[in-house]
Amino acid sequence: MELKTLNPDQLRLAYETDLREAFPPAELKPLSAMTEMMARGVYEALALFEEGKAPPLGYVLLWKHADGRFLLIDYLCVPASCRNGGIGAKLLAALFDAYPPETVFIGESEAPTGEAEADEMILRRLGFYERNGAATLGYDTALFGVHFKTIAWCRAGLPSEEEILQKHREIYLERFAGSKHERMIQVPLHPGEKPVERTDWVED
Repeated sequence: MELKTLNPDQLRLAYETDLREAFPPAELKPLSAMTEMMARGVYEALALFEEGKAPPLGYVLLWKHADGRFLLIDYLCVPASCRNGGIGAKLLAALFDAYPPETVFIGESEAPTGEAEADEMILRRLGFYERNGAATLGYDTALFGVHFKTIAWCRAGLPSEEEILQKHREIYLERFAGSKHERMIQVPLHPGEKPVERTDWVED
């Protein structure tokens, strides 16, 4: 299997099909934001292909810290037709192999809500990440009212949680500093603090 970088047109196709199917509006930022960040070199869209075959088996979209070492896994997506076949684990393995061992990958996975029906999938997703080597960190986040657990990977060993949190915050502050929407980015979500009212991702 091969991990390839998508160009803006390929990302647009993936967005309008597989990403829209996989993520609710409150968790899916506008395509215009992705392509604008891609043009600035702080965003990358990758797709996993079986050698010589199309369409993609999965996607991973990365939001890069300016230092290049810390990468936020913005979206991890396996198309509906490819799910339950181990593709997600292969996608993560290919991703980690594509970067130096000291690279720190930060992830955000929706936190349990206390509602049994909703939590079944949420806990399955968290379990998937744990089985694939993710460490659950001691701070949560909330983005546009959606509560997330924070997870991370680093093949060379994770740095301190304080450093990860600082880099995590800086990834968002680079885009939202000075914006009236900065209040929608709660990184971290402090103990006892509640997420703001849930809303779709908006840019202005």
